[in-house]
Amino acid sequence: MKILGFIPARAGSKGLKNKNMVDFLGKPLIYQTLTIAKKLNISDIFVSTDSKKILVYVQKFGIKFDYLRPKKLSTSKSQITDAIFHGIEWLKNNNNNYDAVLVLQPSNPYRNFHEVNKMINRFKSKKIQSLISVSEAEEHPYKYFKLKKNSWDFLEKKAIKSLNRQDYPNNYYVEDGSIYLSQINFLKKYKNFVIKNKTVLYKSSLKKIDIDTYEDLQIAKLLTK
Repeated sequence: MKILGFIPARAGSKGLKNKNMVDFLGKPLIYQTLTIAKKLNISDIFVSTDSKKILVYVQKFGIKFDYLRPKKLSTSKSQITDAIFHGIEWLKNNNNNYDAVLVLQPSNPYRNFHEVNKMINRFKSKKIQSLISVSEAEEHPYKYFKLKKNSWDFLEKKAIKSLNRQDYPNNYYVEDGSIYLSQINFLKKYKNFVIKNKTVLYKSSLKKIDIDTYEDLQIAKLLTK
């Protein structure tokens, strides 16, 4: 099976300027994702960016493709699946075909190499259609409020009276954005990585880290160290 490592790295970012190239432990943030991608059991690495600066950097790192993502697919409202489909079509036109795509977002640099490879191997051996990583939820749904015009409700009804975290159910997980792995045919059919009763969830041992702000960046640095 040919798996494409797909790294989305557009230039724009509202919360943290030039996020993908911001300094992270002495290297651009994208360096962390490139480093782990090169060690994984995949066929190729493809960086989808609209930035010539990012393209020049990743090519120096050994990425062979000279693709630049169209600006219309690089806005804050652009869907990542559209960028994936455009990149796959570009690769196909350049005689590069793949069976599956592994998305590694640079904004999630905190990964365990052995866990990622374990996911890939399971995906291949079990012939899974779609597989994503999830992390244990920091807060539980009945700690969230659903606001209405003149009232509110619990997102999920309280099941227990205790406020102690250790008394909460431990089966709540969140999509952590670290790993998305899917057969390309599955992705084309559903236009999404996560489909109920079809997507397999992999419980990551790591906390969810998604860098969107300066504060997120500082926390990620501490955890990665």
